[in-house]
Amino acid sequence: AFFTPRIWVELSQKYLTEVLGEDWQDEYYVWDCAAGTGNLLTGLTNKYNVWASTLDHQDVEVIHDRIKNGTNLLDDHVFQFDFLNDDFTKLPIPLQDIINDTEKRKKLVFYINPPYAEHGNRTTISENGEHKSNVANTTKVYDEFSKLVGTATRELFAQFFLRIYKEVPNSILASFSTVKFINSQNFSKFRQYYKADYKKGFICNANSFDNVKGNFPIGFLIWDLKTKVALKHLETDVIEIDELQNIHIQQKKSFYVLDNKEF
Repeated sequence: AFFTPRIWVELSQKYLTEVLGEDWQDEYYVWDCAAGTGNLLTGLTNKYNVWASTLDHQDVEVIHDRIKNGTNLLDDHVFQFDFLNDDFTKLPIPLQDIINDTEKRKKLVFYINPPYAEHGNRTTISENGEHKSNVANTTKVYDEFSKLVGTATRELFAQFFLRIYKEVPNSILASFSTVKFINSQNFSKFRQYYKADYKKGFICNANSFDNVKGNFPIGFLIWDLKTKVALKHLETDVIEIDELQNIHIQQKKSFYVLDNKEF
C-alpha cells in the first residue's frame, strides 16, 4: 500500500481539471478501484459521481467511518471489490449501468494509485526495499494476459491497466504508477497491446510517498482510452518540493519508446 500524500492528491486533481475542464466533476464519473482508505478522493466535490472500492473490507469500514466524520462520499458508493479477480456483476447496479452504457463509459474516469508490487519467480527485493514473492501471479487478470503481454503482467499496476483497457473501453485512465511501462524493454508486448492517447502528467520522487524507499520516479499520467495511439514519445512535468512544502515544476522530462535495434 502506498499512501498518496495530500500534496500529490491536490496536484493530480489540478491536472485532471486542466485536461477535462473546470466542470469535470459534474460531467464525469469517478471510480477509484484501488481506493484503500480513500485518501485519493479527498477534495472531490460531487459525491454523487464518485465510487470507491478496495480489496480489504476493513478499509471499507474505515471510509464509512470517515464519511460519518464529514468525508464527502456516499456510503453505498463505497464497497469491497477485488478488481483483479471479481466479476463486474458484483458491482453496485448504478456503476454497472455506467460501465455498460457506451456513452456514459466515455465519461468514466479511473482515478487510482494501484499497488506497485512485482511478482518474480523467486523472492525479490522491490523498489521500496521490501521482499516480495508470488504476489501478482494468482489473479484472473494475470492468467488472461500473461501470454499476451508477457512479463508486464508481473506488475500489479499493469494488471489494473489491462483490465480497464479491455473491459471498460473508451474510458479515462488517470493513475499514479512507476513509469517503467512507458519505455522498459520488459513492457514491449504491453505497449503493442495498450494504445491510448496520452493527455498530460507529471513525475515526482518516490521517496516523497510515505514508507517508500528508493530514488525512482512515480508518475501521474492521464490517458484517453478511446483514441488508439501507439506510444512513441511523451513529455511530463518534473515536480519537486521545497523546504516549505511548495511544489515547483523544475523542468520537462521526455520519454521515448525504442525497439531493440533503436535501443
